[in-house]
Amino acid sequence: MSLIALVDGGGTTTRVRFLNQADQTVLSEVVTGPSNLGLGADSCWEQIRKAVDLAGLPMPSKCVAGMAGSEYVEERSKFLLKAPYETLLVSDRDSGLFGAHLGASGGCLTVGTGVAFAWLDDSGQLSRRGGFGFVLGDQGGGAWIGWRVLQELVRLGDRDGLNQSHRRLVDQLGIGESVNQWIQFANTAGPSEFASLAKVVVEYEEQVSLIQDVLNEGSQELGDTIQDFPKHLPLALVGGLSVVYAPRIQAKGYQVIDPKGDTLDGLAYIDQYLNELVIEHWKSYA
Repeated sequence: MSLIALVDGGGTTTRVRFLNQADQTVLSEVVTGPSNLGLGADSCWEQIRKAVDLAGLPMPSKCVAGMAGSEYVEERSKFLLKAPYETLLVSDRDSGLFGAHLGASGGCLTVGTGVAFAWLDDSGQLSRRGGFGFVLGDQGGGAWIGWRVLQELVRLGDRDGLNQSHRRLVDQLGIGESVNQWIQFANTAGPSEFASLAKVVVEYEEQVSLIQDVLNEGSQELGDTIQDFPKHLPLALVGGLSVVYAPRIQAKGYQVIDPKGDTLDGLAYIDQYLNELVIEHWKSYA
C-alpha cells in the first residue's frame, strides 16, 4: 500500500495526515512538535519522521508539505535535498487558502504562532501578504502576543505598577515572578516559547486590561495585513487564534466565514490540481 503524508508544519505543532494513495482514504492523523523551516530542515524532518513512527505506518511514498517559513530559501533547499521520498512543498498560507475555500475566490488569514495571508480574487489572481517571521513580522500572532504582553509587564514591573490582576496572570505564565526572571526567559525564548504564553494570555482577556489593549493592537496589525483584500469576498481565519480575532476582524466590515476545510484538506487539493494552479511550489528530486 502506497501512502501520502500531508504535512502542516507550523511554529508550534506539526500535523500529519496519512492517506492511502489509491483511494485517498485517511489512515491516521498525528500531531508532533514545531516544524517551521526557520527552525532548520533537520528539525522539520525529525518531526515528520516522529509522526510516521507514532502512526505505526510504513514509510510514505510521497510527502505534500505546507510549511511555515518557506521564505527561508536556504532551509527550503535543504528540506528538499534531505527528502527521503518524493516531496512537494508549498507555503502554509497557500495550503490554508485552498483548504478554506477549495479553489473558490476568497481569503485566508492564518493566525497561529505567526501570521500569513493569501487570497484569490474573482479573476483567479493569487495575492499574499505577511509571513516574514517573528523577528521582522508576524504582528498579531501568538509569538507576538506573548512578547507584547511580557513587554508591558516588564514596563509595569519596572515602575512598581503591577496590580493584583497582573500578578495573577504572572503566576499562570510560569516564567518566574521578577523582572530579572522575565528577562532571562526572553533572552532564550524563540517563537514557540513566546506563543506558549499567548495560550495563557487569551484566557485572561476579560480580567486584565493590558491584554485587551494588546489584542486590540494585534487586531489593528492584522487589519493592516489584510487592508488590500476585497471586502466583498469571503474571509476565513485559521490557526489557534482564529476564534480570538474573528469577531474583531468581522467588526471591520469583512465577511468572516468558517473555512470549508483545513490546511491538510488544502494540501490534498493542491496535490490533486497542481497542474491547474498558478501557485509557488517546490519539488524534491527523491
